Amino acid sequence: MENQRYIDFANYNIWANNKFIDALSKVEEELLKQKIEASFPSILKTANHMLMAEYGWLSRLQGNGWDVSEVTNLSGSPSELFKLWQRTSVNFKNFIENTDLEIKILFDHKEESYSIPIREIAQTVFTHGNYHRGQLVIMMRQLGIKEIPKTDYIEWVRQNVKDGQY
Repeated sequence: MENQRYIDFANYNIWANNKFIDALSKVEEELLKQKIEASFPSILKTANHMLMAEYGWLSRLQGNGWDVSEVTNLSGSPSELFKLWQRTSVNFKNFIENTDLEIKILFDHKEESYSIPIREIAQTVFTHGNYHRGQLVIMMRQLGIKEIPKTDYIEWVRQNVKDGQY
């Protein structure tokens, strides 16, 4: 049952990412690429960063190191990025469902060695997504985009209650 919390958070992550993907898919590509003062210079660069982190951590958890070549080889079209992002979020959830989350992952980063349980890496990935989805909201507002999804965790819970899943 302990893993269920992480599976729930993975399902929430998919739901929240999809809400943004749906909203951003309706925005003109030029607006997605428009430079704006933020952590990353555009909505598309922020979405790419979110995908890169989720994809990279999944790769590392699966024993492939930090392999993000599929992300870096994207053509640059928003739809291609969004499809890979959706697939990656589902793959991350499937990994969480089928893995002992107490296993420690050993890796090196910037000449430091780390040993971290998978559950902590999963939590990091999910909170990282929340952080940047909040930034996307601010960026969208600054660019005058009106259709901004509500993706707070409680919104996901409410939706699940309506759908009879809670």
